[in-house]
Amino acid sequence: MDYEHIKKAEKKTFLVIVLTLLTMIAEIAVGYFTHSMALFADGCHMGTHALALSLTFFTYILITRFATSDKFAFGTGKFSTLSGFASSILLGLTGIFIIFESVERLFNPERIGFNEAILVAVIGLIVNAASILIMGDNHNHNHAAHNHQHNHTNEHKEDFNFKAAYMHILADALTSIFAIAALLAAKYFNWIFLDPVVGFIGGTVICIWAYNLIKSTTAILVDCEDRVTKEHIAEHLMGLCRIEELRVWAASEDKVNVIAKVEINNPEYSIEEIKHKISETADTASITIEVTSKVFPEVH
Repeated sequence: MDYEHIKKAEKKTFLVIVLTLLTMIAEIAVGYFTHSMALFADGCHMGTHALALSLTFFTYILITRFATSDKFAFGTGKFSTLSGFASSILLGLTGIFIIFESVERLFNPERIGFNEAILVAVIGLIVNAASILIMGDNHNHNHAAHNHQHNHTNEHKEDFNFKAAYMHILADALTSIFAIAALLAAKYFNWIFLDPVVGFIGGTVICIWAYNLIKSTTAILVDCEDRVTKEHIAEHLMGLCRIEELRVWAASEDKVNVIAKVEINNPEYSIEEIKHKISETADTASITIEVTSKVFPEVH
């Protein structure tokens, strides 16, 4: 686990949390008093960011705190996965709430204070842009690093929590742009219906993001088989041994556990060579090899 990356991510996440919380409070308050559903939805959306980022931040602290603990059989890699799963549940509930509120506002429109709402929405967009700049360098560096480490496979794995938080902020920036466009259209063209429509879209985006996060984190938490990595390992072990059983599943977002039952068909090969070959193919947290039989040279 890259603890230098974790420390950098922790500091950047904390700074973005502060910016997000301040903007969230302003947008929700002004959206409520000016009756702007688009702005209120954007504020709630930023609130979900603050929650997700907070879970990510405290998870980094826990990962560092228990890095050397022997309480966890495969390390602390699933801490961030668990926090991502928890935040995705809350995000989904928030998205559903915004969708229901938007539908109600569509059929029962209220008067909107456009000038105040547009001002705060623009401020929110500026904060989102600043957050993207703060987190973007770390995200791109991590993305490139994992591409380099996994150039022997068809996929790369990243810091799931940090990437999710980064993409969530990008989504919020897009939602802010939609909110501003809806408010301007309502103000100058009297298209009042656009405000709740944009709120509905914002809630839908949150629900989709939550669904994808639930799907991804659940696969890791319930130890779903990593079929892609399993195929790569099987290919690299061809000629070295005959595989009778091979199990590969995620130990964390960037490492896998491997259990293999093999028959070694060359007396010159050893278990250590098999483990080394697996380690070259995938980032592993643990490797367990059981040799069922081994070919020995004939004695004359």
